[in-house]
Amino acid sequence: MEDDKYHPFQALADILTVQEKFGTFKRVKFVMSWAYSPSVHKPRAVPQSAIIAATLMGMDVVLAHPKGMELDEEVLGACQKNAQSYGGSFQIVNEFEEALKGAQVVYPKSWTAVPLFKPPVGEDNPDKAKEIFEANKDWICDKERLALADEGAIYLHCLPADRGFEVTDEVIDGPQSVVFDEAENRLHVQKAVMALT
Repeated sequence: MEDDKYHPFQALADILTVQEKFGTFKRVKFVMSWAYSPSVHKPRAVPQSAIIAATLMGMDVVLAHPKGMELDEEVLGACQKNAQSYGGSFQIVNEFEEALKGAQVVYPKSWTAVPLFKPPVGEDNPDKAKEIFEANKDWICDKERLALADEGAIYLHCLPADRGFEVTDEVIDGPQSVVFDEAENRLHVQKAVMALT
């Protein structure tokens, strides 16, 4: 149930996974980060819904991405509002490693660059988008980067992940990865929505 802008079921699964692993949302640092992929055709719906949901829950949310990978202005405005209303915080940084320091939730995921969008948002320019991607190949979640996060941090990804580009095998298959619990939680949150409908 994903569209060009939102993926609410994935966001609900992400939030349920955080609740399961930490038992709370208070003082949980949730880092949604861009990560490199060889393909520039990546939707923004997952990261946009993830940061909306995380700020709604009052988490301390950090959005990290290289310049040129900005998300939808309306979504960013909603996150600022949520942070003020629900007691968390929301900030945007352009440094991957800086963002990861002390994080409890690490969620590196590729999404497309602004120039790829049609006007008035972008320039409908895949070459310019590719240029931004290729200049940021080092945005990969590896063991060293994950070590910057909190000792008990969890690694999230909506799947399928681009192994060797967004994330290394040792991270996604490692003890801090909860991607299969997260995937299972899609079933549970979707059943809950159906039960409430």
